[in-house]
Amino acid sequence: MKTVILPITISLLIISITGCSLIPGGTKPTPTPIPSIPPSGYEPQPGDEKLKHDQVFLDLANSRFTPPPVTPFSKVEIILQGNLPDPCHSLRVVVTPPDANNVINLDAYSVVDPGVACITVLKPFAATIPLGDYPDGEYTVMVNGERLGLFSNGSGIAPATEVFP
Repeated sequence: MKTVILPITISLLIISITGCSLIPGGTKPTPTPIPSIPPSGYEPQPGDEKLKHDQVFLDLANSRFTPPPVTPFSKVEIILQGNLPDPCHSLRVVVTPPDANNVINLDAYSVVDPGVACITVLKPFAATIPLGDYPDGEYTVMVNGERLGLFSNGSGIAPATEVFP
């Protein structure tokens, strides 16, 4: 009986060793690099936690993308327009990298020192916000939950509003 079991055991051992070497070696797909978001100067600042977060009045109809270069990676930036509640407010914009659906979200708000008295007059702003470099694909840009527009490598920029003939 030992003479039958030993060859079977050796055969199974050889098959299991060679079988494992035939399985592809756990290759993983190359992940798409997450674009790095360049600084705009409107990021949250140290000390903002002591200030009151407030609204901004966005003018998305006049906000726009800058013309994209024709390259494998598009350096995209937007010009965000609107008004701050008064001259004492400061603009803050947080840009998040694209999600799984290629949606880039911007959170625009203002901060103000609640202890400072200020005149009640709107303060217009036009802020250039760099979004970074993006590989091929179509990306939607949302600002405070509203669609600003979309961009795509190779086909240029699509406006936020539909154009009717």
